[in-house]
Amino acid sequence: MIGFERSEYPTFSNVLLHVNGAEVKPINNQKDGAATLIFDETNKDLHFSVIDGQHRINGAYLAMKIRHEDKPGDKWEIPAEIFLDLDDADAPPRHQAQIFIDVNFYQKKVDRSLVADLFPTARGKRGPLDDKERAQDVGRKLMLEVGPLVGMIQIPGIKFGVKDVVTLATLNSAIEDVLEAMVKANIRSLEEQTEFLAQCLDAWLEATGRKQDIVGSEKLDPSNVVYQGRVLVSFLTLLPACIWTLTKTHVVPISDDARAVLVKWLGGLMDRAGVLEKGKFIPKERFKTKGYLGSGGIGRFRDTLWAAAIGTQDIAKLGVEQKNQLAESNKSKVYAQLAKL
Repeated sequence: MIGFERSEYPTFSNVLLHVNGAEVKPINNQKDGAATLIFDETNKDLHFSVIDGQHRINGAYLAMKIRHEDKPGDKWEIPAEIFLDLDDADAPPRHQAQIFIDVNFYQKKVDRSLVADLFPTARGKRGPLDDKERAQDVGRKLMLEVGPLVGMIQIPGIKFGVKDVVTLATLNSAIEDVLEAMVKANIRSLEEQTEFLAQCLDAWLEATGRKQDIVGSEKLDPSNVVYQGRVLVSFLTLLPACIWTLTKTHVVPISDDARAVLVKWLGGLMDRAGVLEKGKFIPKERFKTKGYLGSGGIGRFRDTLWAAAIGTQDIAKLGVEQKNQLAESNKSKVYAQLAKL
């Protein structure tokens, strides 16, 4: 996609030139069409200057000099955008300076989710080298092929997915953090890891009572926060506890029985955490009132979930410090058990 920032001189090329003492000759007399740049190399009034792309031009020049040692007749044509006579040859380069500012100061990076989606494509047939690349593969399958979030995960750069649902980059980062726990549980292949995560996500959404909010619509209920990045990522930190819960019941980790166990356990967890009202996850305003939005909100929400992960105690009325201490204690217990697998 090509998009323009607000600029006095919108640009499309990464090599920008300014020329005095030349002219353009329209091709086929098309006033606003393609044209040929005409100049006389011997003209004393001819001046070329590079507004942006000096390093690319210098690198190309060096590369061609090296290539000419073996193939002296080779040429390399570089696409460039050329501005004619914006500044006089003997005047300060005011317009050229503005173009440089527009191009380099106001540029935006592409969305991380767009890049995340491209990594698996760029790798071709080779397998992932590390957990980061495996997480990219799993996230992409969850976005396109398997589980309750197919077609919903956002890639904002190309407006893919459903507004207010977790972005691909955010999801990938959360997946990377829990890959080790799945490996410890002997969930190792790409297909198994994707299926297990899809099952856990489906169980979470089912237990929230909010899964049906999106059915038959391309929009999310504004009060529904369970699909948001902060909530789904917080749930995914519980994946080790999901595995621990399943090992205690001795069910096959990827199965209808396992899903049923997780739905029941997660429903009880959310009830103890005080985030369910009449069988549904609290709406956005209540979520905000409880301090789970804004600075430090995501940490408080994760502590709340982990504090309710073990036992039958209602922890909703505990203070922030008490929840944090209980959360850390529960994490230690779960990870200690997983270490024995």
